[in-house]
Amino acid sequence: MRKLVLIAVLAAFLVATTWQSYTVKVSSVEINALAVGPTGGAVLPIQITLITPGDGRAYVVGVPEAGQGFGPSAQIALYTASRLAGVPYTNYTALLRVLSADAQVGGPSASGYITVALYALMKEMNLKNDTAMTGTILPDGLIGPVGGVSQKVGAAAEKGIKTVLVPIGEAPSGVRGVRVIEIGTVEEAIYYLTGERIDTPPPSSVDDAVFKNISKKLFNDIYSYYNSTIGRGYVDVGLINRLKAQGYYYAAASLIYQGIVNYYRDQAASSRRTYRDLYDKALQMAKAAESELSKIPVTINNLDLVVASYTRIYEVYFMANSSNPDAGAMYARAVTLRSWIDEARQMAYGPALNDTGLAEIALLYLDYAKSMYAYLETTYGVLVNSDLSSVVQLAEDLYRRGHYLASMANSIEVIAEAAATLMSQASDKYVSVAKERALTNMARAATCGYTNTLPLSYLQFGDYYRTRQDGAPLALGYYIMASIYSTAMGDVACTAAKSGAVMPRPSLSPVYTPPSSTNEQAATRTAPSMGGEEKTVILPLVLALLAAVALIYASRR
Repeated sequence: MRKLVLIAVLAAFLVATTWQSYTVKVSSVEINALAVGPTGGAVLPIQITLITPGDGRAYVVGVPEAGQGFGPSAQIALYTASRLAGVPYTNYTALLRVLSADAQVGGPSASGYITVALYALMKEMNLKNDTAMTGTILPDGLIGPVGGVSQKVGAAAEKGIKTVLVPIGEAPSGVRGVRVIEIGTVEEAIYYLTGERIDTPPPSSVDDAVFKNISKKLFNDIYSYYNSTIGRGYVDVGLINRLKAQGYYYAAASLIYQGIVNYYRDQAASSRRTYRDLYDKALQMAKAAESELSKIPVTINNLDLVVASYTRIYEVYFMANSSNPDAGAMYARAVTLRSWIDEARQMAYGPALNDTGLAEIALLYLDYAKSMYAYLETTYGVLVNSDLSSVVQLAEDLYRRGHYLASMANSIEVIAEAAATLMSQASDKYVSVAKERALTNMARAATCGYTNTLPLSYLQFGDYYRTRQDGAPLALGYYIMASIYSTAMGDVACTAAKSGAVMPRPSLSPVYTPPSSTNEQAATRTAPSMGGEEKTVILPLVLALLAAVALIYASRR
């Protein structure tokens, strides 16, 4: 009998502790979203509910016609809010319901406001009832442009709203009774909507010493190749020397690279045999480089060199599989891979990145890429670059095969290109804001030991084009690329480098030489199990029940 009582008490204790560990928290807030409908501007209440623990997803409920891009932009909002709050996005499920069908929320125009609301729920903060906002959210924290601002602000004024936050360069004139404030970042939005200022690392804390050293090496390598192979006629030597004198080694190296591309394009056009030879050799070198790269340890110091290498390798593959392969560009990209592989090998020291952490971050950015693809598609209707769909599919396939950094390299390309496209019509006032945002994200990544080599290269491009006539749009695009890459690499450095393993600095610097065999394939690693230990079915049942209750409650409001 005593044994039965003891067993019963123990069973009750286990049930109690298990139930307590799966306590579910539900919180909600209502925001005044601004929209434009058939009759003009409108203020639409959106109910936002946050459930934790959750599945990392944002669901739009109640009004499926809430507007194209609403769902994908809500997912980006959840990602961004959780990063600001310092909590994994997978801890939450977000439910969003537009409480009026009078007008549509125009695609992603409410996503900046939703980001702030989700952040406030995560931090248990209140939103100001007399303030509203319109503006898109980008994954790096920029608030992007929207349409119909004059009508939206007018509708807010009629509803008695005292302050409206709008994207930079979009403050309308002639609207009375309301204060309009232009903002460029989510931190500014949080301040005006909650009163809290989020401290960010100072941009001056970004150290570019490693970048300068690597970019100078890459410049010397590619210029040496150009001089020994081509010699003259394809590069403006005067411009290269001026950039070199200014310390713009990466920009100079990229211009030299473009000269090499043009040279090999001319070679490919000279005969069918030459074209085929360049095509075959480019694939051979890309496969050899991928195989070699898979054997190099990944650390904080060579992280972006590895990502950049994978990006270039898969650029060769994409060109090879296109309907009209550019053999000259393929060969130029493949033949210049050697310097990147060598640098990745030489920088393979310091805190190592573990596969479990990489798998987690790679999955996050794969989800990001899918959401940004849908974000772009639903906002514009027609994709500017239809190849993005293929890049997303490739990233997903690479992830399944355990090639986490290769998957992430392709995911980041999608995210960065989509973000740059979404900002392509933004005011020139954004150029300075985007550069500051890039430096802020670099500073954040640097606190986790990341060297920012790749983001600094895009930043240098931005600085270069900013000095040229009509170069502001290109400068803005490169600053956004720098910001997105520093955000992504910072997530990796701050999450995946916690294994405790530290790689020693290589004592030798072996030179990478691609093998002659065309049959060598890239090494394939087996993906580790993502399931972990098997959990009780209580949590999924509880979550499903609560989600159903929340949906029923929202639908009856």
